[in-house]
Amino acid sequence: MPKPNLTLQQKLIKRAFTEIGAGDIDYPIQHRPRIFADIIQLLFHIPSLGLTRGRFQKGEPVVLVIKGAIPVFYKGHPYKTPIKIWVPLGYPRDSPKVRVVVEDQAIMSIKLPHPYVDAGAGGLVNVPYMQAWIEAHSERTLTGLVINMCECFSVDPPVRQRVPPQPPAPVPTFPIPQPPQEQEMQERHEEERHEQVMQERQEEGKRCKGQRRRGWVCGLL
Repeated sequence: MPKPNLTLQQKLIKRAFTEIGAGDIDYPIQHRPRIFADIIQLLFHIPSLGLTRGRFQKGEPVVLVIKGAIPVFYKGHPYKTPIKIWVPLGYPRDSPKVRVVVEDQAIMSIKLPHPYVDAGAGGLVNVPYMQAWIEAHSERTLTGLVINMCECFSVDPPVRQRVPPQPPAPVPTFPIPQPPQEQEMQERHEEERHEQVMQERQEEGKRCKGQRRRGWVCGLL
């Protein structure tokens, strides 16, 4: 577990006390000390989690929400799994509701299928610790729930990184074949040019030969 940030924990304790003890969330008075203790215990052990409020679904009452990333160790490498935990008004008797939350779906996605996370239900989590919660609610805590999630997710992480699409392979370029007529004209032009160059070389050779002959005659005179 990461080391707790005491300054941050003091702020979270104050926030939790305000939300639970004097806030407008309708937690039963007899359950508020237990809710306060469980939330503070969890935030103390995992400082990457924070406290806010919200509705699990539209139309449901506002409750406390614990959100952030929990540590996961998969094949010896550390990862972070983003989650949200809704603490229901019936807590601790009623089980918390948990989702794996992927903010940027262009980068990350929930694994399909997954034994503990239902991507089709918005990342709803159902780990073994949540089963038979009502019967064993006196022994269940938020910290125990998150520890069990870390254990399950370390065996089979629910979040994976999307593979970016590969750029299309470059299309090979080939010389465009010329029509037969144009190709024949080009070949004929090259042949004429070659003949012209050879003719110019022959005339130049004759001129040089004539000059050498005149110079030889002048020398005899």
